[in-house]
Amino acid sequence: MALELQQLRQVVALAEHRSFVRASAALHISQPALSRSIQNLERRFGSSLFLRSTVGVVPTDLGRLYIERARDLLRMADELESEAVGHAAMRTGRVDVGGGPYPTDSFLGPAVARFVEQFPQVSVQLNSGDWDDLVHQLRSRTLDFFVAETSLLAREPDLDVVPMPVRHPVYFFARAGHPLTAGSATIRAADVMSWPFATPSRIPPRVLDPMLAAHREGSSRLPSGRPFPAIVCNGLAPVKRIIAASDVVSASILPCIAEDLDSGRFVLLATEPWMHLHYGVVSLRGRPWTQTADTLRDLVLEAEHEATGLERALREVHDPERRPRHTRARSAPPPRKKVGATRIGKG
Repeated sequence: MALELQQLRQVVALAEHRSFVRASAALHISQPALSRSIQNLERRFGSSLFLRSTVGVVPTDLGRLYIERARDLLRMADELESEAVGHAAMRTGRVDVGGGPYPTDSFLGPAVARFVEQFPQVSVQLNSGDWDDLVHQLRSRTLDFFVAETSLLAREPDLDVVPMPVRHPVYFFARAGHPLTAGSATIRAADVMSWPFATPSRIPPRVLDPMLAAHREGSSRLPSGRPFPAIVCNGLAPVKRIIAASDVVSASILPCIAEDLDSGRFVLLATEPWMHLHYGVVSLRGRPWTQTADTLRDLVLEAEHEATGLERALREVHDPERRPRHTRARSAPPPRKKVGATRIGKG
């Protein structure tokens, strides 16, 4: 059964738009032409690929399988065409990369910026999301590679996970003047966890287990329990705004909050031996790397190395254990609730 790329694109477009009208407009063909093409394909299969209704179309089980395979074939065809046209001079093409909020902010973003400066005619799609979303995109071939914590995916048989050279320490942080910074005692994870915690992403299980233990200890000091995390945001920027305007706390690798630390907007509270992230480059096993993706990967590794140097410098200045003892922080009693206040307190 000979299938044309045009038919594959039509099926994928119909699956994405869930409407013959919208799909035909996106494909720049008439609706009757698209309908005839899909019907001819279904006759060749001897089964329906889509269920039609007055509210739209949805794929059948066979349709879902066909769509998944069609996306694979279209992606490979696009890669082959891109390589054929722009392999030598990298004058054209596209590369898709993903990562969580921390690697995206600290070294993926700078790597992409450097890449487009060197290869202005190559487009880059940078996707930030949780690892399960990124895995789905990688398996559907909408990503060339992504960066994630290595402990999450090491046992996935269809993925190649190449660890990056270093582990990145994670620190709890809060706004300057937070009640936890009122004293001179060393702050523990349980002290931090007695305050509302915000996160820009899901927490890897390796870090989540001890963090939950610290949360249980910290919450035992409160008159009533508190959910963990108290706030989940889609991205690091809203977390920073919440931290700056309240007594909510969070945690991050240091390059993501470098400017906030140097300006005095945020302060580091504490870290623990288990608070670190070890990233790796994740790709689909057996799938060849394009030249554009391979070049961007090298720039990502270079940017991560530079972020590691920034990390060391920030620790020298801002690590609470390295500051003079009289400036260290300690736990403070919860602030009184103020009428009309915008801060989110401990109680």
